[in-house]
Amino acid sequence: MIFKNIFVYPKYPENLHKLYELAYNLWWTWNYEGINLFYRIDTPLFREVNHNPIKFLMSLPKEKLDSLSKDKGFLFELGKVWEKFEGYMKEVSSFRDENGSQRSLGKKDIAAYFLMEFGIHESVPIYAGGMGILSGDFLKSASDLGLPVIGVGLLYKYGYFTQKINIDGRQGEVFLKFDNYLMPVRELRNEHGGPAYIKVKILNEALRIKLWHMEIGRSRLILLDTDIDDNPPHLRNITDELYVADREKRIQQELVLGLGGIKALDSMNIAPTIYHLNEGHSAFLVMARLQKLMKEQGFSFSESRAIIRASTLFTTHTQVIEGNEHFGLELIKKYLESEVKNLGLSFDEFARLGFVKGKEGLFWLPALAIRFSRFVNAVSRQHRDVSRKMWDTIFPERPIVEVPIDYVTNGVHISWISERFSYILNRYLGPDYIRHGEKREIWGKVLDIPDGEIWEAHGKNKRILVSFVRTKIARDLAERKYSQARGKITGLLNPDYLTIVFARRFANYKRPTLILRDEERLKRILTNPKRPAQLIFAGKAHPADQSGKDMIKEIIDFARKHELEDRVIFLENYDMNMARQLIWGADVWLNTPIGDMEASGTSGMKAAMNGVLNLSALEGWWREGYNGKNGWAITAGQFYSHPELQEEAEISQVYTLLEEEIAELYYSRNEAGLPERWVMMMKESIYLSHEFNMNRAVADYVKKFYLPLKEESRKIQDDNYKLLREALSKEKEVLNHWDRVKITRSFTNTDKRSHIIEGETVEVECQVQLGDASPELFKAELFHLDGQNEKYKILPMELVESREGTGKYKCSFVMEGYGKQNLNVRLKPADAIVEDLHPELVKWAD
Repeated sequence: MIFKNIFVYPKYPENLHKLYELAYNLWWTWNYEGINLFYRIDTPLFREVNHNPIKFLMSLPKEKLDSLSKDKGFLFELGKVWEKFEGYMKEVSSFRDENGSQRSLGKKDIAAYFLMEFGIHESVPIYAGGMGILSGDFLKSASDLGLPVIGVGLLYKYGYFTQKINIDGRQGEVFLKFDNYLMPVRELRNEHGGPAYIKVKILNEALRIKLWHMEIGRSRLILLDTDIDDNPPHLRNITDELYVADREKRIQQELVLGLGGIKALDSMNIAPTIYHLNEGHSAFLVMARLQKLMKEQGFSFSESRAIIRASTLFTTHTQVIEGNEHFGLELIKKYLESEVKNLGLSFDEFARLGFVKGKEGLFWLPALAIRFSRFVNAVSRQHRDVSRKMWDTIFPERPIVEVPIDYVTNGVHISWISERFSYILNRYLGPDYIRHGEKREIWGKVLDIPDGEIWEAHGKNKRILVSFVRTKIARDLAERKYSQARGKITGLLNPDYLTIVFARRFANYKRPTLILRDEERLKRILTNPKRPAQLIFAGKAHPADQSGKDMIKEIIDFARKHELEDRVIFLENYDMNMARQLIWGADVWLNTPIGDMEASGTSGMKAAMNGVLNLSALEGWWREGYNGKNGWAITAGQFYSHPELQEEAEISQVYTLLEEEIAELYYSRNEAGLPERWVMMMKESIYLSHEFNMNRAVADYVKKFYLPLKEESRKIQDDNYKLLREALSKEKEVLNHWDRVKITRSFTNTDKRSHIIEGETVEVECQVQLGDASPELFKAELFHLDGQNEKYKILPMELVESREGTGKYKCSFVMEGYGKQNLNVRLKPADAIVEDLHPELVKWAD
C-alpha cells in the first residue's frame, strides 16, 4: 500500500508569526536573548529536542500556543528580540567600512563556499567535526560582516552517526533518520511556487536533486538532497550518510556536490564572482564549470582554465597526504570518462590534472583543485609549511618557500563565548569587540576586568558542566536500563576540582590516550588529597577506524580498573551542544597531537575565549597563540628524533606540569579565595580572541584572496576577454619554443671574491639562448633567498641586448642580508596569464 506523503504546518496565532520566522533563521543561535526566548516557553522540552526550534514549536500543544499569544510579558520579549533581529538584518556594513580599505565586495560579488559538511547548529546534524563547525562559523561571521557568501553543501538523511557506547566500553554507530521538515531548513521554491529541483547525470542516469536552504543571519546555505521518490534506490541513497565509507557512494556524493552545486546556483540565477573550494571533496565543481564554459559559451580548454583559476580559491584543511581525498583511476574513468570526452579532451589529459608525483595510479582531488585555483591556502602558518612540502611536485622547479600556498589561520565565531562571559565582555569592552574582532586596543581591556567577576563566571560555568554531565549520563543509563549504576550519578565530578578536558575526534594522530601512558602516576595526580583533579573525554571514532574505537575503550577500562569512574568520564555522542558545555566549564583544555599532524585546531580557541587554559603541543594555532602567559606548551619531545622517545618526553612533561605547576596555580588562593595567578592567565587566554576569532579570519580571506580574485576576474573579462585571448595566442608560441630556449651563462660581479659585505651593490648578468623566439615571450629574473630567515625576493632583469638569437639580461641590488645567501637566475614566460597556467615552465641557470 502506497501513501502520498505531505507535511501540514500548524496554524498558530497571528501575533506569534515573528516567533516562527525567528526559528527559521539561525541568527538566534548566537544571540542569548533569542536563545532564552525559546527556553522561556518550555525549558525541559527545548532541551529534549536538542534545541531544535522547529521540532520544539511543532511539539507545543495548541493550548500552550494560545497561552503564549496572550502572555504580555512573553510578547514584549518577543518584540524586543524581533526588533534586534530586524536591526541586524538591515544593518549597513561592509568589509571596506570595517577595515578602511578602498576596495570592497559589493552585494553582487558573491562568494560560493563549497564543502561536504556544515556545522551551523546541533539541530541540523550535517557535520562530523571541526571542519564542519568551522564552515558554520565562517557563514556566521560573513553575516556579521555583511559579506555576500553563500554556502553549498549536501543535506544528509542520517547525517553523521550517533555514537553509542556499550557496557563493555565499545563504540557502536546508530544512524538516525532526520525529518527535514522538522529542522530549520526550508524548501527552495521555483518560479511557479513549487519545490525547486535540478537534474544531473550519474553514469548517464538522470538524478533528480531537491534544493533546500538555511538562513544564517544574512548568509544562506544551499543544500542538495537526493532522497527523492523519483530516484532509483541506488541513486536515492547518495545523500544518506556523511563521509560514507563506500568509495563508489563517496564519489557519487562529490559529483552531486560539484556538478549539482553549480547547477543549483544557476537555477537560482546566482553567478558567483568567487568560488571557494574547501578540501578536495568539492573539486568536481571544476568539471561543472568546464562544461559551462566550453560547451555552453564556446571557450577553449586553456581559456576556460584561465577563467576558472582567476575566480577560484582552494583551502586545504588536511595535514597528511593520505588524508586527502583520492580515488583509483578506474573509478574516476568509470564516472568521468564520458563527461571528459564530451569536452573534447582525452581521459589521459584530464587524469594528469589529478596526478601527484610519487603517487601514480591515483587521482587526487586536491591536486585537481590546486591546478584550477589562483590561490591556495592552508589554515595555520605551520600548516602552510607542511602543505608546501606536501604539494611541491605540482610546482616543479620551485623552491619550497616559493610554492604558492599561503595561509589564513582559523578562527572561531563569538557565539562560542558563554552567556556569562558575553555579559562581562559587553560590560567592560563594549559591543565593538563583536564587530572589530582583531583590534588589540579593544580586547586589551580584558586584562582590567576584576578577578572576582572572571572567577565567578567561570565557577558558574563549571557547575553547569557538572550538572550537564550528571544529567546526560543518567539519561544514557536509563535508556540502556542500567539501573544498578544510576545511584552513583550524584557522586560524578566535583565542581571544585581541577577539571581537564580532552574533546575531539578519536584518531591515532590526536593521541587521546597519551595521558594514560603511566597509569599509576596519573592515578596519583587525580586522587591527590590536597589537589585533586578530574578528566572528561568526548569524541567519536570513524566507524572504519578500529584503533580510534580501541582508544575509547582504553579510557573506560582505565577508569573501571582504578575505580575512578567518578572522576574519569567518557561522554558519548560528542556534538555542538556538548562542545559548548565542555569549553565553557573546563579549567584545562588538553591537546596532544603528533608533531606536524595538527593543521590548526579550533576547539582550543573556543576554550580560550572562555578563559580556559590550553595545555597543548605546539601545533597548529597554538604555535602562533602561545606566549608563556596564557597556558602551557608541550615541547619536551622536540629534543628527540625517535617517536617513542618523543612520546615519553612529552607525557613526562605533561605529568610534571600537572603535578608541580598547574595544580599548584589552580589551588593557590588569596584571602578572598581567588587563584590570582590563575585568573591572570585566564585573562591572557581570553585576550587571545583578538587574533583567533572568525571575524578576523574572514577579513583575512577577503583581503588576501576574495578582493584579488574579484580584480583578476574583472581584468580577464574586460573588453570581451581581450587580455585572455592575447595571452593564449602567446601561450602557443611559448610552448612551441620552450624546449629550445635556455640560460647559457650567468654571473655576478662578486663571483671571484671571497669576502662580501652587507650593503654592497651586486650586479647580475645572464645570457639566454632564444633562437628564433621573440624576446617579449620570456622574462629573466633573479631569485634571492636569504638563508638566515627563509625570506626571498624576486628581481626582474632587464633585457639590455638582443642579437643573433641571444638575449642579455641585467639587474643589480643592494645586499641587505648577511650570512648564507642563495642567488640564481631563471627563465619564465613573460605573460602573467601564461605563467599562471604553466607553473612548470621554469628554467634555472646551471
